[in-house]
Amino acid sequence: QQRIYQELTCAARVLDDPRTAAESVHDVVRAVWREQQPGYLEIHRDMVERRIPVPREILEWDGTLAFRRSDDRKVEEAVRETAERFNASRRPLTMVGIETFRFKLQREVRALAERMGAPVTTTVLAKGAFPMDHPLHMGVHIGPISPRPIVDRVDRADLVLNLGTLLTDMNLGSRPPSITRDRSIWAVGGRVNASFHTYTDVHIRDFVRGLLRVRLRRHRERVRYCDNLPPPAADVTRRLRVTDVLHEVNRFLRGRRGYAVVAESGDMLFAGLDVRVERNGGYLAQGYYASMGFGVPGALGAEIGAGLRPLVLCGDGAFQMTGPEIPHAPRYGLRPIVLLINNGGWQIFRPVVARPELLELPAWPYAHLADAWGGRGFRAERIDELREA
Repeated sequence: QQRIYQELTCAARVLDDPRTAAESVHDVVRAVWREQQPGYLEIHRDMVERRIPVPREILEWDGTLAFRRSDDRKVEEAVRETAERFNASRRPLTMVGIETFRFKLQREVRALAERMGAPVTTTVLAKGAFPMDHPLHMGVHIGPISPRPIVDRVDRADLVLNLGTLLTDMNLGSRPPSITRDRSIWAVGGRVNASFHTYTDVHIRDFVRGLLRVRLRRHRERVRYCDNLPPPAADVTRRLRVTDVLHEVNRFLRGRRGYAVVAESGDMLFAGLDVRVERNGGYLAQGYYASMGFGVPGALGAEIGAGLRPLVLCGDGAFQMTGPEIPHAPRYGLRPIVLLINNGGWQIFRPVVARPELLELPAWPYAHLADAWGGRGFRAERIDELREA
């Protein structure tokens, strides 16, 4: 088991020796913070109650956790080349990736974007890392399946500054990158690729902060937020469609503070890309591994950790996996809003599975379950019913 997780984590240890357990925990926690990647600790059941010695250096540790250091000389050169190319560009665009969130750079990235004045897009993994209601935010870039104005604007850009964007199939819309290297700068994974020049040992925190210290030409492009939603329906008494649900979610969130949207995997992962959370609200989705069952328990943990009231977008399939975690909400004083899209099966697999009977799910009395679990349940089949709920 440990050997498997060594391939998936930045640090993995088995706590099987009381004499070294404290150092192992300390090393893994520091590695998780430094790399901003998962770690793994395995504790055998006969070790749980064992007393362990803690070395003096850990007892006297001041609690400081440091990120990985950059090579200052390389940072200076990478920043200089980036600034020169940005100042010479006429149609630049900034793409914000997940590493800006992992390395606690939201404030600096926002300040940098406002200094540059160029349009900002985020990726699937980084939705919410840049304020969705910021006047420079254009929307989510998903490669060729992005909203058409975003596709066109990225294609017209003579410089794309990618800050922390991972090159994954989810971020790229399952297509090769459309952004050519000769007109792009990528800061990700502890390096900066400026066109065909590579600067190793340049970490994104130092790179962004370096850009904030140099002179950058300010662009004044007018930016319009874009999504893939059609116009809202005029008839609120018609039967609900998924796009109607998303319009109603956006309508509900508009102008409200203190909410976080949690998008379950499956259809809701992609539907959530068209949700707009304002006023420094949060957004969480399991967009990397895209494994189902994240939504409800993730929302409870998010409210405990961040204090934001979660609005969960969840399908019936994922809900039947982990939805019964909801009874813990009253116990901990939590107030999740779970918006369950019931399509009677594993909808996301229907286009690719030849035997549809394999994808059917038993019908649960979802609204009644909410009442039984200490909340209130509503069933909505029309737009006006959802709005009232």
